[in-house]
Amino acid sequence: MSIEDLEKNIKIQELFELYSNLLTDKQREVMYLYYFSDLSLREIAQNKNISYQGVRDFIKKSEKSLLDFEDKIGLLSKKQKVEKAINILENEGDKIKVIKILESI
Repeated sequence: MSIEDLEKNIKIQELFELYSNLLTDKQREVMYLYYFSDLSLREIAQNKNISYQGVRDFIKKSEKSLLDFEDKIGLLSKKQKVEKAINILENEGDKIKVIKILESI
């Protein structure tokens, strides 16, 4: 697995944690099994009694939905900015930098 794939997986996991309630029950379940239980597409297909292609489609559609939610709502971006501000405040104590970051939210 490439670095880009790992970064994508981490981003999808973070988005899932923020927006999973906006997915359908079935999308949420399939995404959880794939990203958090580390089951393969085949294993999920067998467990849920749906086709391999159906599982793949659920995952692709769910990923797109999560990315769309982030584009519209931006919670992950805001969360990352707050974390950056906290880190700067803890490590550098630069309140002016922190204020600028928080104002950009």
